[in-house]
Amino acid sequence: MITRISVKQPRYDWVLFDLDETLLDFPVASALTHTLQIYGVQADDASMAQYHALNHGLWQQYNDGEIDATALQQTRFSLFAQQVAADPMAMNNTFLEQIIALSMPLEGVVETLQQLRTKVRMGIITNGFSVPQRGRLGKLGWSEWFEPLVISDEIRVTKPAPAIFQHTLSLMGQPDPARVLMVGDNPKTDIVGAAAQGLATCWYNPARQAGECDATHEIHHFAHLADIVLGR
Repeated sequence: MITRISVKQPRYDWVLFDLDETLLDFPVASALTHTLQIYGVQADDASMAQYHALNHGLWQQYNDGEIDATALQQTRFSLFAQQVAADPMAMNNTFLEQIIALSMPLEGVVETLQQLRTKVRMGIITNGFSVPQRGRLGKLGWSEWFEPLVISDEIRVTKPAPAIFQHTLSLMGQPDPARVLMVGDNPKTDIVGAAAQGLATCWYNPARQAGECDATHEIHHFAHLADIVLGR
């Protein structure tokens, strides 16, 4: 008599991740502080408020397609650069270098990815600039873990636009969307955008935010993702 051992298959074949505040933190405040210190900028409350207002407006213009990434990065440090006669793009590049240096994986991420990477295929869809996104993955030795790596800066389309998800699925060989799980912290860009293309979704909500989010799954601790994906 032959005894057959049943091996439980993962619930999903693919897991796609958002990057910022899902896998890695995005240490804007500390990176900005370090950058200003490097350039000797004396920033008071008024100048910091002016910077944040300018930066917020530029990001809105960028997300609406009114300006490109270069214009955003060139302009956002212009006020501080004038103060110390520095090149605003050089200051921006230093800021991105600080993001790479200071960024760390969020709690539970490393252990969970280690569990998943040998059992399912993993990719990333991220809204952001190429340098810090690729730089942080490279620093951690994770570049080979995720394929495809789709960065909005490189394809000129941002989440939740259908085109960025469709592009990603094409790079994946057009798998069954129901067998693909999108994991992210932003209900609008990650969850709504992916669900519109038929993907299963997981809202990573560590702060237990209130509000409607029609995700397939919701987790408050990243480590719980492995049970969902592997069907345990």
